[in-house]
Amino acid sequence: MAQVIGVLLLAAATFGLEMPGLRKRKRKREKIAFMLFLLTGTALYAALVMNVELPNPFLLLKLPYTGE
Repeated sequence: MAQVIGVLLLAAATFGLEMPGLRKRKRKREKIAFMLFLLTGTALYAALVMNVELPNPFLLLKLPYTGE
């Protein structure tokens, strides 16, 4: 559980360091993209730290092609 808290603290620190500059430059799209990537990365890494079985995204490419 301490590792998950560490991941969340690191994400919060990253957010705290990057967001003021994005606000000052008034970059709305960059703020949205930054928050989306940070949230996704934090959630995936927290799941990895908790030993959650994550699906392999490469398997989506190996779906059988029916040709229709």
